[in-house]
Formats: sequence, structure tokens, C-alpha cells
Amino acid sequence: MTSNYSKLLAVSLIINILFASAAYYAVWHWRNLRIEINRLSESYRKLEQELNLTKTQLEYYKKQAEYYSSLISSGAATKGVIGHASIPVVAVRTVQRGFNVQYEGVVMTADVELREGKGRILVNTIPKIGIDVQTSVTTAVKVAERVTGVSLGKTDVVLTIKASQEVNIVDGPSAGAAITVALIAAIQGDTLNRTVYITGTINSDDSIGPVGGVAEKAIAAAANGSKIFLVPKGQSRILIYVPHESHPFPGLTIITYEKKLVNLQDYLREEGYSIIVKEVQTIEDAYKEFTE
Repeated sequence: MTSNYSKLLAVSLIINILFASAAYYAVWHWRNLRIEINRLSESYRKLEQELNLTKTQLEYYKKQAEYYSSLISSGAATKGVIGHASIPVVAVRTVQRGFNVQYEGVVMTADVELREGKGRILVNTIPKIGIDVQTSVTTAVKVAERVTGVSLGKTDVVLTIKASQEVNIVDGPSAGAAITVALIAAIQGDTLNRTVYITGTINSDDSIGPVGGVAEKAIAAAANGSKIFLVPKGQSRILIYVPHESHPFPGLTIITYEKKLVNLQDYLREEGYSIIVKEVQTIEDAYKEFTE
């Protein structure tokens, strides 16, 4: 009896050892498998990042090559371009009220005229307007050349900014996207939708950059008859300051302002304007909105 018991105990012990070994091997194998999976996942992630970066670089160099190729194929502009386009421009101006300086939106008009010439950029304002757009126009010309494939080397670009009165503009670069749209239209002979307004800077890679005073500009555009207001990507939500009154003592009023992030289209609706707000990332995206 004791002998049989010893045999059963030995068999049981062997079975337990085998099960323990199998379990240990499975755990060890699974641990190594997880390590390998994590390593492969990390390698895949890095490869994906590198491929995306390479794709972005290739797109950039492709655009650059197409741009310079167009200049060469056009004989570096053997002939000037003749054209004209006009577009509304929204900006922010300073307003002095007593001892306070406030900001409000203002609508102006940008007239772009293309004449045969020497590749000069001429900026004029009517009446006197404190606005700096020279750098924006230079970038706009390069972008318009690349988008259209037309060289302006033998063309003078005459930009005239018109306002109803003398104003001091605090954000000239924000007119860059609008000026670029007008330039492309002047080159291609397209008609622009006058109910579409845009605010945004123009970058050399065709992207539209962020600006300030979006709420003030949107209200000015809506009040001037705009039906669609285009903003840079990420700026369809704006930060506003909501006033709150408190009366700690009789006769004493304290006003504080609370920051609040709101949807621009909803904000305009609350102000009594029916207008569609759209985000645009590139000048090509914006141009479609003006010509569709």
C-alpha cells in the first residue's frame, strides 16, 4: 500500500513539474512575444513617421520644382500679364474712446491690377491707411505664380487698398490670403464671389496662417453682407471675454471679465448675423470657396 502511494506521489509530482514547466515556458514565451510585438510596433511607428515626413518633404520639393520649372518653361516671363481683380479685406483698427483704446473690425477693398512691366510690386492706399502689406504681397506673388504656373517677372503688380476713411490698421499681414486670392483671379481672369470674405496670412508653402481679431473681423464682414467667412484652420473657435458685475457695497460696481471659448458661427448668430464660418488650410482650399 505504501509502495503504491509512493508511486502515485511520484507521478503526481512529475505531472506538477511538467505543468509548472509548461506554464513557465508559456509565460516566458508570451513575455518574449509581447516584447517582440512592442518592438515591432515601435519600429512601425518610427517608420510611419519617417514616411510621412518624407512624403511632406517630397510634396514641398515637388511644388518648388513645378514653380521653378514653370518660370523656365515660360521663358522667365517673356511677356507681361494683364489682369484685374478686386476683393474685400477685413482688418482690425484702433479706436480711441476717451482714455480707452478699443479694437473693431473694418472692411476695405483690395484692387489688384496687373500690367506689363518689370516685375515691380507697387502698393497704394486710398485714403491714408496705416497698413503694412509689402511683405505679404511679395509672398502672395510667389504663391500665385506657383499655383497658376505663370511668371510675373515681366509684370508690375499694382495693389490699391481702399477704405472709406483714414484708419490705423494693426494687423496688415492678415490680408495676405485675400490678396493672394485676388492675384490668382487676376492672372486667370476668374470672377470672385463678393459675399465670401477671408482673413489669414499667406505662407510661402501655400498655407494660410493664423491671425488675431477674428471675432471683430467676422462681425465687420457679416455687417457688410458676407455670407461665408473663411478663417485659418483651428480658428473657428474664438476666445471672448464675458463681463460680470458684482456689487460688494451699495453704490460700488465691480466689473470682471471671464474668458470663454465659443464657436464663431454661434457667436455671430447670437449677435444677429446669419453667416457660415469655414476653416481653410491652403490657398487652393480658399480659392475654391471664392469661385465655386
